Amino acid sequence: MEFTFTTARLLIQTEFAPLVSIFVLMAFIKTNVSFSDSTNRSFLLACGAAILLTCSDSMRFITAHMDHPTIYRYISAGAGYALRPLILFRLTIISSRYKIRNKFLMAIPIVFCTFISILSIFPFAHGLMFSFSDDNKFVRGPFGYLSHIVSLFYAFQVVYYSLKNFMYNKFEPVIVIIMEIAAFTATFMENRYKYDFVLSQVMISSIIFYYFFLLTQTFKRDTLTHFLNRRIFYLELKHLLKDPFIILSMDLNNLKVFNDTQGHAAGDKAIITVTTEMTRTFSKYATLYRTGGDEFMAIFKKSSISEVVNLVSVFQKNLEKTEYQVACGYASYTPGDDIDKIISLSDERMYENKVNLKQNKNI
Repeated sequence: MEFTFTTARLLIQTEFAPLVSIFVLMAFIKTNVSFSDSTNRSFLLACGAAILLTCSDSMRFITAHMDHPTIYRYISAGAGYALRPLILFRLTIISSRYKIRNKFLMAIPIVFCTFISILSIFPFAHGLMFSFSDDNKFVRGPFGYLSHIVSLFYAFQVVYYSLKNFMYNKFEPVIVIIMEIAAFTATFMENRYKYDFVLSQVMISSIIFYYFFLLTQTFKRDTLTHFLNRRIFYLELKHLLKDPFIILSMDLNNLKVFNDTQGHAAGDKAIITVTTEMTRTFSKYATLYRTGGDEFMAIFKKSSISEVVNLVSVFQKNLEKTEYQVACGYASYTPGDDIDKIISLSDERMYENKVNLKQNKNI
């Protein structure tokens, strides 16, 4: 197959939109200050790998239809085998929120896969991972499935770390699983039915979708606690008014004292300590929000008042092991109630509990 106008038109029709999309994303990343530099850098590296993968797939498409193998056939194959798991490796780093204990061990599979992939391009290593017969037919070598295995390993890592974030974001594992089902389907289609360009396009779509999903979370969540913010609390309330629920108001006592006497680092430590305990106690039953500096709210959709009271008792008892106190107050909403009055009632009971805490009484 020669590179004709028809071939060029097919490649442009297939690859133009994905490439434009990924370049636009890269421009957006360069102007975005919502993420840390390391997160933006990882996304840029994933984008760069996706662009190279698209180019290598285009080269593979052209050279695969030639009468005999060329060096470009080997280059495109080696690049494809190295770049696919590399993209998943970068997504693993991102999904872990940079909390991987041993990054060196985590990088060993991709380093080894990349080494074997590049080595297989050279004549002395033909057949190690792949080779091509005289009539340009693909021949899988002893390391022929290495890229697939490494990709699968990192794919599971992305799911694992997204599940670790489940307490803070229940939708991230769903998004990740959808992305990976699409990638596995695309891999099957490429290998079983010889569909070209499907996997690279799915990977580009996944990078873009995952980036903007995480970006929306930065506008919905408090950066210190990862709780949903005040704006989302009131927006979500509007969608809950048709069903009964219980609101729990919480206030961290003496936060200003910690900030003024020990510095803001001490205040942050207090907030992190109490919100960690909130997450441990309430997250299975309620959605948590940070609505102010020392103010927090929880919405219980399926719990009874007695269950909420018991959970608050457990929460405040656990805090006795620390130097912090959190005042709590609850109110039950039924459809037709004035939600503002329910919130005010919850706040009033919380302020009453402040007094009770000073007298060593519970809610």
